Amino acid sequence: MKVYWYWPYIRDELLALARAIPDTGDDEVVVHAMAGRLAGADTSGPGWRVAATLPAVAPRDEGSMRWAASRATTYLGQARARRTLLRDEPFDVAHVMFLNYFVDAFDLRAVGKRQPLVVSVHDVVPHQSRVPGTVERALLGRQYTAANTIVVHHESVRARLVAEFAVDPARVHNVPHWVIPAPAEPRARPSASPQILFFGALRRNKGVDVLLDAFAALPDRDLRLVVAGRGATDVEQEVRDAAARDPRVVAEIGFVAEARKHELFRASDLVVLPYTEFSSQSGVLHDAYAHHRPVVVTDVGALGESVRDDGSGWVVPARDAEALAETLTTALANGEAWTRAAAHAGSVGLDRSPDATARRLRAVYAAAAAHSPHAPQT
Repeated sequence: MKVYWYWPYIRDELLALARAIPDTGDDEVVVHAMAGRLAGADTSGPGWRVAATLPAVAPRDEGSMRWAASRATTYLGQARARRTLLRDEPFDVAHVMFLNYFVDAFDLRAVGKRQPLVVSVHDVVPHQSRVPGTVERALLGRQYTAANTIVVHHESVRARLVAEFAVDPARVHNVPHWVIPAPAEPRARPSASPQILFFGALRRNKGVDVLLDAFAALPDRDLRLVVAGRGATDVEQEVRDAAARDPRVVAEIGFVAEARKHELFRASDLVVLPYTEFSSQSGVLHDAYAHHRPVVVTDVGALGESVRDDGSGWVVPARDAEALAETLTTALANGEAWTRAAAHAGSVGLDRSPDATARRLRAVYAAAAAHSPHAPQT
């Protein structure tokens, strides 16, 4: 089976999943990515390769006219490049790993005319709306009807698609979010001088302001909070201001390379996801699992359900700085509970390894191909 993956923003480490997809000598996966996206030397191997021909997004100030014009041009260029590759090469299945409703509400139907189409839905609704609500819902609904097969990473995402967009539940397949193996350093107990890590995009829905308020209320002078990532200018500045006020806060603003990411997770004792609005599963949560680190999350999207089911940490209400502060203190003070949560976090990786995820995806692809109008008639 030859599979096309549309994944503009794939990172080097995620190629482990591509490598795991081929199961026989006849299998091949082609990863369509943005030019210059992958820094690693290996962009091909037995049964897989990267086609880095998608136009890259130019750096612009978010929200500016130049930003909007640049994004529109890039998104249309990416759609054209996608159609070109699918036209020039025969594929048994096309899997769009990353959706953009500005383009895909209109382009996916054309993509699905050539081969069975699978789409991944990470966020049922965007973290940040850029168009009026009625327009956004119409675009999302049109996008979700374009493919016969949808992949989600948690049952809560599936339930929202069914409830809010009337998606046929038979079309939706739950493939748990993968855990990419990492150079982990498991611990028996929290450090004597514990470190809390917030990692990832600094969006307004990530609750960074709530986290900073919660941390400021903690009296322990041996604690440290590291905020690493980049995003909205005002959120970045808020983190810098907090670091200027409190020497326990470390602001590591900017792009974080893979090696540095591993260092940050290994140095941490807790990973905190204090999100205020969220409608998906989290890659950062699974980065914590890869490094055997327990988590404190808010009860939004799939976060709370996942952590309760996995036994990997603590769940608090969103937007509640007092509850977050109390839970951070409890998590670090209770050594036995911390140890159990860390062990559970590490064990999740076995069931969600690239090989295990690849087996689940291959089953989805086989079903999509068998039930597609493109399948040969007997």
